[in-house]
Amino acid sequence: MKRPRSLLLFLITLFFLTVISSEGFAQSNMLVNSGFEANGGSYDGWFTFGSGPQLSTADTDNIARTDSTAAKIYGEFTGCPGSPQFDVGGFGQIITPVAGMDYELNGYSYVSSLDSISGTNTCDYNRTVAKLAFFDAASGGSEISVNEVVIGDGNSVLDQWNHFSISAPCPAGAQRLEVLVLFLQPACDTGSVFVDDLSLYETEPSSFPGTNLLANPSFTSGLTGWTTFGNVYADSRAFALRTITGSAKLFGPFAAPGDASGMFQTFPITGDTDWVFNVYSMTTCQESPINETNDNYGTAKIVYLDSGGNELDFDEIVILDNNSPLGKWENHSVYGTAPADADSIKAYILFVQPTSSGGAFWVDDAWLSDVTTTDAEDIPAPASKLYQNSPNPFNPTTRINYYLAKAGNIEINVYDVLGRKVVNLFSGYREAGTHDLLWNGKSASGADAASGVYYCALKADGMTLTRKMVLLR
Repeated sequence: MKRPRSLLLFLITLFFLTVISSEGFAQSNMLVNSGFEANGGSYDGWFTFGSGPQLSTADTDNIARTDSTAAKIYGEFTGCPGSPQFDVGGFGQIITPVAGMDYELNGYSYVSSLDSISGTNTCDYNRTVAKLAFFDAASGGSEISVNEVVIGDGNSVLDQWNHFSISAPCPAGAQRLEVLVLFLQPACDTGSVFVDDLSLYETEPSSFPGTNLLANPSFTSGLTGWTTFGNVYADSRAFALRTITGSAKLFGPFAAPGDASGMFQTFPITGDTDWVFNVYSMTTCQESPINETNDNYGTAKIVYLDSGGNELDFDEIVILDNNSPLGKWENHSVYGTAPADADSIKAYILFVQPTSSGGAFWVDDAWLSDVTTTDAEDIPAPASKLYQNSPNPFNPTTRINYYLAKAGNIEINVYDVLGRKVVNLFSGYREAGTHDLLWNGKSASGADAASGVYYCALKADGMTLTRKMVLLR
């Protein structure tokens, strides 16, 4: 697989450095009492429902990220013990949004080892989510689009404050934005989550370089303009929308292992040109999630063809797999350079089914453009990626693949569920591009690591990417 030309990488890197140097928000936090400190500790400014929302103070749990108070939330326990029922409690604030603007929610969550959440399959056990929900009325009405992220569950790193962030565009017709923190309780299990230092900012909408060549990129007309194969369907349900009024749902063809469902559009091009293909993707507990041991995954792919329709080359990235955040729309970009003799390209979105029969994901707001002459400030920065190890679960060896957006010093470590380092797999310099390595299931001392859940952590580009691995002896 060919990498983009050096000029494009230079422009992308320059853009990335510009974004980092200017990062920050000039405007103020739209949330009131964002640290729960008002009047000596309270939910002043927030509405609450259910019995689960409480406060953590120096006199109670003594867990707060800043100052002396944090929010604490746990289950409703209605009908427990006995047959569990799905209960929800939480707190939130109401904002009047502006159509076309983006809203970004940031905060920190904490799960204590003294009251952790059971189960590693997020959708089957208790969990806390942060959510942005747009409604079609100032009060009451119906949800028209949502974005959420799990901020506390059985996979959370314990006894530390973990940052979370989600963003969503305000759709036309939205009259109310609810900023929510919810404790979802599908089981009678215990567990609690602490939340502190929340912020909400209104920002200009995201933009992509060049002119979007795709027909019906946001699926407002169903699947018109796209050629599909396998199981691809239009969806208009609120939970499945990043922007109204549609998205595309993909799931497995349920045929031979390795088969794919997918969709594509084809365009004539001039060879020796640079291309970027962006798409938002999401999988959710609401319906057929891809998580845990489900090994299905999605990709975005640009295929370059000659005048006879023969494939010359391609560029492809994974846009979703079983370690993707549940309920959260994430943007992904694949970059490439068409060979000099390329006559056309196909932009694909694929659902790949290695062995698992279930699971689905949704895509929305796709963008394909020629960026050959695009200025550096208009090119979105590529992101380094840590892919899911394979096989997973494994015994005794597994392969770890990763992609570096730029060259530099990196570090790859394995940690146990308590955050203790088990072994360093690599420390040093790596060129930009795709790399891989093996973990033999041994600790730094050379002893066999015990069966259980481990986390691979890639430190690169000033950030840390993690993947959950399961070792079965």
